[in-house]
Amino acid sequence: MMRFIIAIILGGVILSLGGLLSAYYYFQEEIPRLPDSLAHATWQPPTEIYSHDGHRLATIGERTFVPLADISPHFLSAVLAAEDARFHQHRGIDPISFLRALAANLRHRRLAQGGSTLTQQLAKNLFLSFEKKWTRKLKELLLALQIEASFSKEDILEAYCNQVYFGGGHHGVEAAARAYFGKSAKHLTLLESAVLAGVPKSPNRFNPAANANRALKRGRFILDRMLAEGFITRQRRDQARQAGLTVLKRQPTADPNEYFTAFILSELENRFGREILNFGGLRVFTTLDTGLQQAAHHAAQKHAGFLKNHMPAREGTGPLEAAVVAIDNRTGAVRVMLGGLDSSRSQFNRALSRNRMPGSSFKPIVYMSAFENLGYHPGTVVVDEPVALEIPGVPTWRPQNFDGRYHGPVVLKKALAKSLNIVSVKLMHRLSPARVIATARKFGITAPLSRHYSLALGTSGLSPLDLASAYSVIANLGIYREPYFITRIEDPAGRSLFKHWVDNQRRFSEESLYPLLDMMQGVIENGSGRVVRRMGFIHPAGGKTGTTNEFRDAWFTGFTRSLSTSVWVGYDANAPLLGPGGKGVTGSHAAAPIWASFMSEAHAGRAPQEFPPPPGVRFEYVDAHSGAGVIKGGANALRLALGRRAALPRPPAMLLNASALRAPLGPASLGLRQPGSVPSSSTPKESGVLAAPAAEPSTPNFILTFD
Repeated sequence: MMRFIIAIILGGVILSLGGLLSAYYYFQEEIPRLPDSLAHATWQPPTEIYSHDGHRLATIGERTFVPLADISPHFLSAVLAAEDARFHQHRGIDPISFLRALAANLRHRRLAQGGSTLTQQLAKNLFLSFEKKWTRKLKELLLALQIEASFSKEDILEAYCNQVYFGGGHHGVEAAARAYFGKSAKHLTLLESAVLAGVPKSPNRFNPAANANRALKRGRFILDRMLAEGFITRQRRDQARQAGLTVLKRQPTADPNEYFTAFILSELENRFGREILNFGGLRVFTTLDTGLQQAAHHAAQKHAGFLKNHMPAREGTGPLEAAVVAIDNRTGAVRVMLGGLDSSRSQFNRALSRNRMPGSSFKPIVYMSAFENLGYHPGTVVVDEPVALEIPGVPTWRPQNFDGRYHGPVVLKKALAKSLNIVSVKLMHRLSPARVIATARKFGITAPLSRHYSLALGTSGLSPLDLASAYSVIANLGIYREPYFITRIEDPAGRSLFKHWVDNQRRFSEESLYPLLDMMQGVIENGSGRVVRRMGFIHPAGGKTGTTNEFRDAWFTGFTRSLSTSVWVGYDANAPLLGPGGKGVTGSHAAAPIWASFMSEAHAGRAPQEFPPPPGVRFEYVDAHSGAGVIKGGANALRLALGRRAALPRPPAMLLNASALRAPLGPASLGLRQPGSVPSSSTPKESGVLAAPAAEPSTPNFILTFD
């Protein structure tokens, strides 16, 4: 029986060798030619990441070559024990390891073990592409045999030690030893050698800077392997296991570009895999404008300092934070991604995080949904009054305006400028969350959105990137350009591996979207965003503030013809933003000044660019409360941008002066269906009570005027 098993194994080996020989003749034209020296081959051009304005943001994969004599013998023994204990016995392929890995893979029906020798790993890293195909694995085996036939074991081991990746951007044992332990590879202790030798198996998981305890546990396992393979004695193993391990801590920089660079590295790894990033010698050209990034960082730091000096100190809030994203409207290129005020303090990227509610910054999407689905327009009148929303199975919801006041009948343009919560809630009531979410998707928002009526007030988490991208659709009059971060990628020879192409997607017609754009210009000229003008920003712009419950988030998102920018300010601990006397700080005071300061710098030297109205749009002056046409210059006159089909209401039947109102407005009961349903729009309003979802009449029964 034993002879039969041995015969099967020998037969398998012979067949494998025959197969390799045949494969060599088949692939010989595709196998790279070996250099005269492996020392020269270990040098690989590093991967370099560049900004849009030509600055090098990062260099990944720089190497420091050291000869074998300048590498600790402890490390040489450790790496052999960890990676290839029979290195000196095989000729590039270890039949025992190969057959063991093959059996394990067949048993698990997946790639459970690699079985690669140290020579095979060198062949893969130095000479072959990183495509995951069986043909690449076969070429790797053939090249390993060729390397073994051409170079000594010392040459191969030396090359491997100088090119292997140790995590953290460090290639080669010399760079890793200096980065993690502050010493040359020649002076590594036995424990340090074992720890480093354990890193290549999973560089992100086992490198000492990422998790010293996990790396130490892996290193002790390598010590056991060294004992088992006869590289060290039990006494030396036990002494090393008891020794301490001191790992140098990397000091993060306060470079504002760090947030963007870290994101690009993760994008590259997700797209191409870790191997090609670390060994590929890529040239990556990104969209970041370092000048604009610096301007955003300066504006955010300056105003955050001002706020801190005027906000009472409180325990448990942590430092005040801010995030800024700016998108080039013409292309979708992300020019600014500021994930926080200090990357050395926190690497959490708030520019991409969707854990904060946008508040009223979401309202333009609600209004646009009303334009699309209900036929409303900026002159449609909605009554701003107390409401009670009765949803089956949920306690009655009584939303309020920010200041607790109610304005009675008001046209939608004025309602958005004043950020009236009740009007937004009423629109949501008539639309249903499902319709509003569908409109949000057309704006490019892919984040999960709750199917609750409170979505009208921005209660689903969005990121500054989400909002800047959505507002860019408004600036582009309905064209969505997906935000992107990488312009192109080249290999070491300059060949293009990737190039971004701008895709112009028409999501809304110009005529339907321009009225919303005009309304958002009104927010800056006469509404909650007018602080932007007080700070001296002169360019035509539209935007919207956002402040969430208990002042936990402060937003301002706005756009010009060229740039859409979103600013968030708050605490990571989700604590309220409170000023002197406990007064809450709003988006107008916390975020809009950062936006204005940054956008002023970004537009310095540029001529103001208007938003020309498209064909079919007309301008009319109406009374801000009745919606009826009036003469320009009247007390409540408001200019509206209207599409072809937008009709102004007839003059009201009566005018009711505010001082004549003796009793406050009573709450209108809004009976709501389940959030997922689409409400009907046919039920009329009766006696101030909505028995079922209904459309607000454009001409109310009375008009409330203010003295």
